[in-house]
Amino acid sequence: MTRVVHAEPESVAGSAAPLGHHCHRPGVHCGSSAIRDLLEFHGLEMTEAFCFGLGAGLGITYVEIPDSATPFIVHVRSMGFEEKVFDTLDVPFAWSSYPGKDAATQDMHKALREGVPALLLTDIYHLPYFGSSTHFPGHAIVAWQLDEVSDEVFVSDTERPGLIPVPGNNLADARFSTSPPFVHYGNLFAPRSLNLAISAERVRDAIVDNAQTLANSGPYSGLAALDTWIVSLPEWQAHENWRWLLRFAYQVIEKRGTGGGGFRTMYADFLREAGEMLPVVRSAKLVEMMQRSAAAWSGLAALLKMASESDVFPIREIEGAIRHVRTLESQYVHQVISSL
Repeated sequence: MTRVVHAEPESVAGSAAPLGHHCHRPGVHCGSSAIRDLLEFHGLEMTEAFCFGLGAGLGITYVEIPDSATPFIVHVRSMGFEEKVFDTLDVPFAWSSYPGKDAATQDMHKALREGVPALLLTDIYHLPYFGSSTHFPGHAIVAWQLDEVSDEVFVSDTERPGLIPVPGNNLADARFSTSPPFVHYGNLFAPRSLNLAISAERVRDAIVDNAQTLANSGPYSGLAALDTWIVSLPEWQAHENWRWLLRFAYQVIEKRGTGGGGFRTMYADFLREAGEMLPVVRSAKLVEMMQRSAAAWSGLAALLKMASESDVFPIREIEGAIRHVRTLESQYVHQVISSL
């Protein structure tokens, strides 16, 4: 596993890679692998797990989208993850957004012609290599190269090795979504250069910020979202497509780029690395607590998968599994806030 390259005990720094160079390495989660690639292009090398932790990536969000294929969704990653990574690195960050597809495409083309990679948000429904029949917006990729003759953009995406050609019209469609909670209007971030450094204090702040966000948000985000989910279980049970709702929830927790355990397995890896900079992380046993939380999320996901293949909606068992997750998440949050 690649480690954060320490220029000094408290910092990391580097110089930008040459124009035209792409730095993609296959990863687990779209946002953390894409941002890690972008940062490496600009001279800062780190693991994907460390990048995820810098962005305070843990989250719980309960979303209701009536009259859709998935009217109830539970997300397990934080909102605004991308912004928080750059904030932790003390890098000015703002998404460029656009009134329409033409303007969004022109701005991206300008960056690529200059040899500058662009971080994008997309809906996988419009990306041909996914072949998805379900809208799933907020998916981060990096655009690296432009072929103006074929009107294709070469992008990197999470676990896929190398660059993938995407027709220009498909990418233009993918960059716009009005489906909550990930709404984006051509979102692009293509810095020409970055001055990057990591301090132990900022790593600590990211850990505390993530715990406080889990503790204080609600009723549709943070720990309180789990309570909302429990209260809503009878609505899941009564829905004609309850098997698909459970199956999709299983996928979101365990499969769709989380690294297993609702991102908690990857976050435990981040905490292990952070412990090298912050001994209190080790003394507070945060890695072990996060591993227990990851196991609880995986157990919940396994129950949801099994139930999706059943003839009976096991409401009490699901409620118990959610409560178990909440207990362990609460214990972790309390330990962070009281120890760090």
